[in-house]
Amino acid sequence: MEMLNSFSMLLKSDLWITLIELFAKWISNYGWAIIVFTIALKLLMSPLDIVQRNASQKQSKVMQVLQPEMDKLRQKYANDQARLNQETQNLYKRYGVNLGGMCLPMLLTMVLSLVIVFSLYGSVRKFGNEKLYDSYRQLDKTYVEVSAGKSVEDLTDDEKIIVEKALIEEYKDIKKENSWLWVKNIWKSDTKTSQFVSFDDYAKHEKLSGDNKTEANLRYEFITSSVVEDKKDNNGCYVLIILTAVISFASQLISSKLLAPKGQKMSGMSKVMMFMIPITMIILASTSNVLYTLYIITNSLMTTIISTILSIIMRRKYKDENILLQKKNVQVVEYSRNFRK
Repeated sequence: MEMLNSFSMLLKSDLWITLIELFAKWISNYGWAIIVFTIALKLLMSPLDIVQRNASQKQSKVMQVLQPEMDKLRQKYANDQARLNQETQNLYKRYGVNLGGMCLPMLLTMVLSLVIVFSLYGSVRKFGNEKLYDSYRQLDKTYVEVSAGKSVEDLTDDEKIIVEKALIEEYKDIKKENSWLWVKNIWKSDTKTSQFVSFDDYAKHEKLSGDNKTEANLRYEFITSSVVEDKKDNNGCYVLIILTAVISFASQLISSKLLAPKGQKMSGMSKVMMFMIPITMIILASTSNVLYTLYIITNSLMTTIISTILSIIMRRKYKDENILLQKKNVQVVEYSRNFRK
């Protein structure tokens, strides 16, 4: 319950946005800022990753080493499930195996990761929407100031040219702050969508109605047409969405290969998760803005790199099965000789 309350508080807070803006002030671009922020966050969490990976590798190695004796137990007590469970527990106890203790770091890491992923999704989505409204408000304010508050229909051709030039100059500054590589506006998705907030969303957000809404719609059409030559000009081209799918799937595949004991086939649940997690990431990337998509991609890459390095280290650490299997009151044992039942 306390974890759920913490999750709810994190969703409502501006912690993530405050941190991202600190990086953005330092780097001067939100796109690169979220990449550096994600790397820093992942490195900050790396001690927990080390504990989790250590527990996972240890559990994997323990089960691999005990598998022959567990197979013997299954064969011996094939018709007595209760006795099989009891003997299996005795086997674990004899060699100091605590599966619950091994799974706890993994569970903790998983819960914390989910809290970060979904709380960051909500915060960045909300922040991105406000940025879209603010960007259009800047253009609308420029229009009002340069046109002296005149309606679009009342502007002369010369006045329209003057207003258009002012809007284009203002939009250059906005675009410089909000663009990233090929993406024109990081507060929108990397898809064939407009660079601007839709008028319906803007009108609803500003609570416009009646004549005010009609005039605002005329200004919206004039402003967006002035700063973008082709209104069908897309914000992105799905590159980041595709990268999200490829990297998320590759990350799951590599992780499953690193954790699985040699010669052991992937479990049914692992196969399901290999596809479910990338699909979830694609949905999040498609329904959020580019800023969050960059977080997903960077986080997946960092997770894969860290997991690979840690798995190599842990495999060398637990190469000798005697390091894992120790009887009570006996410091080092060869379990194949000690096990008699």
